[in-house]
Order: sequence, then C-alpha cells, then structure tokens
Amino acid sequence: MSKGQRHGGGHMGGMRAGEKAKDFKGTMKKLLKYMSAYKLGIFAVMLFAVGSTIFTIVGPKILGKATTEIFHGLVSKVSGGSGIDFDKITQILLFLLGLYVLSALFSFIQGFIMTGVSQKLTYKLRKEISEKINRMPMNYFDTKTHGEVLSRVTNDVDTLSQSLNQSATQIITSFTTIIGILVMMLSISPLMTVVALLILPVSMLLISTIVKKSQKHFKNQQEYLGHVNGQVEEVYGGHSIVRAFNKEDDVIREFTETNEILYQSAWKSQFFSGMMMPIMQFVGNLGYVAVAILGGYLAIKDAIEVGDIQSFIQYVRSFTQPITQVAQVANMLQSTAAASERVFEFLEEEEEDQFAEHPVSVEGLKGDVEFKHVHFGYNEDRIIINDFSAKVKEGQKQPKTCMCKCIKTCDITKSPYCIIAALYNAFKGNMDNGYAFAGANAFRATKIVSVKETFRSLLDEFNRAINK
Repeated sequence: MSKGQRHGGGHMGGMRAGEKAKDFKGTMKKLLKYMSAYKLGIFAVMLFAVGSTIFTIVGPKILGKATTEIFHGLVSKVSGGSGIDFDKITQILLFLLGLYVLSALFSFIQGFIMTGVSQKLTYKLRKEISEKINRMPMNYFDTKTHGEVLSRVTNDVDTLSQSLNQSATQIITSFTTIIGILVMMLSISPLMTVVALLILPVSMLLISTIVKKSQKHFKNQQEYLGHVNGQVEEVYGGHSIVRAFNKEDDVIREFTETNEILYQSAWKSQFFSGMMMPIMQFVGNLGYVAVAILGGYLAIKDAIEVGDIQSFIQYVRSFTQPITQVAQVANMLQSTAAASERVFEFLEEEEEDQFAEHPVSVEGLKGDVEFKHVHFGYNEDRIIINDFSAKVKEGQKQPKTCMCKCIKTCDITKSPYCIIAALYNAFKGNMDNGYAFAGANAFRATKIVSVKETFRSLLDEFNRAINK
C-alpha cells in the first residue's frame, strides 16, 4: 500500500493550524450567507457585546472619582476640614457595582446567544455533509483517505464552530474596547494619551515577529500530529499484516522519526507562544512608568486629579489586551475560512445521479432476470466485474441445504451466492460459475490462470527460495 493510497490518516489529516484559505473573501461570503438565517441572533449578540463593553469601560473613570474624593477628604482632614465624605463614596461604588453587574449580565446573554447560533450552524453543516456522503460517487472515496473524509465532519466543522464562536464576539468587543478606552483616555489627558500610545508600535512589532516565528512551527505541529495519528490508525488496523511481513522494526522506526519531528515542532511552537506574554508585560510596565511620572507632574500642576491617574493607568493596562485579541482574531478568521473552504468544497463536489431521467415502473413486473456480459467498476481503468453473465428464473430460490462445511455457517436463504462454490469453480477453471479475486495490479496481467496453477507456482518459488 503506497502512501498516496493509504486509507486512514487520522482525524488530524484535514485542517492544519495556521492553514490559510485559498479564497478568503469568497469563502467568508459563503459563510455569511449561511449565517444570514441567524441574522437576528447575530444582531442581538452585537448589541449585548457593545453594551457589556461600554459598561466595563466607564467603570475605571467612575472608580477614579471615588479615589479623588478619598484624596480630597484626606487633604481636608489634615487641613482641619470635615474629612472624607463616605456617603458620596458609597453612592459612587454602588453605581459602579450596578454597572459591572449589568456588564456581566450582557456578556452572559451575548455568549449564550452566540453559542446557540454556532451550534445551530454546526448542526446544519453536519446534516448537509451526512446527506452529501450518501450522494457521492464511490470513486471519490477511492481517491480520498478515510481520515480526510472524516476530518470534514469532525475537525473542520469543530474548528469552524469554535473559532466562529470566539472570533465573532471577540472582534466586536475588541474594537469597541479600543475605541472606548481611547475616548476615555483622551477625555482625561491628551498628553498622557500620546505617551501611552508610543508603546503600541513596539508591541505590534514584537507580536508580529513572534507570530511569524511561531506560525510555521504550529503548522508543522498539526501536520505531523496528523501523520502520527495516521500511522497509529494504519498500524492498529493492519496489525496482522505488519506481523505477517515482520515489519515491526520498520513501523517503530517510522513512528519514532515522525514523533521526533512532532516533538521538536510542538516544543518550538509552545516556546514562542509562551514568550509573548512576558514580553508584552515588560513593554506594558514601561508604559505604566512613563504614565505615572507624567501623571504625577500634571497632578502637581493641577492639570488633572489624582483619581484620574489611577483611572488612566487602568485604561493603559486594558488597552494592550484588545490589541492582542485583534491579532488572535485575525488568526482565528484564517482558520475559520480554511475550515469553511474545505467544508464547502466537499458540499460542492459532483454528485452521483440518484434518479433516472425516465424511470420504468416496476409495479406488477414479473419474469426471468438475465445478465449478459456485464462489466462493472468504480473507475473505467479498474473493472471489478468483467464479462458477468447469469440467468435467474422467476420464482427460483436457493437450496435450503448447504454442501459446504464452513467454520461459520451463513444463512443460505439470505446469501446471494456461495463464495466457497464460486472459488472452487474458479479453481477448476470453470469461470462461468466461478469468481476470482484480483488486486490493484490486475491490469498488468498478461494471461488468466487458475487458482490451482497460481498456488503451484508460488509453492515452487517458495521451495526454490528455502533450498538456496
């Protein structure tokens, strides 16, 4: 069995992590067309996602007002005044708590709705794929591995569902957060905003460098994970063949080589992925230092309040997160498009004709059945049944007794023919009532010989080999 003809390949034999769609725009248009049936739910998701984000964004500035009240109260107490106004601080904190509760509620609702939309889409695609399989011609499955076909139903649809569920909400919340935080930062101090934004080019440069370095390793990781799964599936399914040909050492060596490549790719991909967070934290901390120094200077000059510095630092901390999420969403959308493209390619495959143009009615049809020189094969160059002829008279039934003493007795009333009798007739050279098996290389044969003659030649070759 050649590598190109392997049936199997594991569930990972389909979509690869980091794989890009051939036609990103066209595939996304098809996906959006599929999702148009759930446009009301998607609109509700967008509405609740924006609402949840806005409530979260407003929170730090309101909290800054509470900090300002505490600071003024302490200064007033030192100066001999009334001190801290706890009633006002309590009102601010209760209002802030209400905003956060509403934000959490909106976030839960949009997550619930989006999960329902993605699962309905997944159900619809799996249903269409299942129905499509029954309409596919058999030669399609001869040219595709079992793992690849199975991957369309499992990996690709799961990837589409998960990435769509995450990316759809993240892209809305991320852009809303970026715009909202930018507006709030400008409302506090335009100068501090400019200083804080200086960390963005550095962050984007580092993120893009790490993503480029890690992407090829992630791709190799998924590719060789598919190879490992395929090898395990093949060896497990054909274990008896492996042992019969004494290929245990070859199989182990091949698996070890593939597994070693998988290990190296996985290690490198996880290493680069793990580097991203510490580097981003370092760059972010530099931004916090610059904001704190500048904010202290502006507070001394009475340009801003002390609570505004605290609010601004919180906004700076929250500003880098959605930017990172946007980069992740871009990768997710590529995976979504690639998985969608493979699913749509399968759904658009040429189907086998299910009905004849002018079918003949079989009601009340009786009579003899005769096959004359029938040739059949899933491919024109690989004929399975060659020159088959048979006659079956009306009402003819198989005998109720069997002349063969098989290890496992079959139900002869339900069997179309006796394989033992067919093989025996072929052994005797009676091909009119016999059946012979041929492998994939049967087309290379120059003559037809009996089973008896074939076995005799194999025994002669075996005896010559052991007597050398």
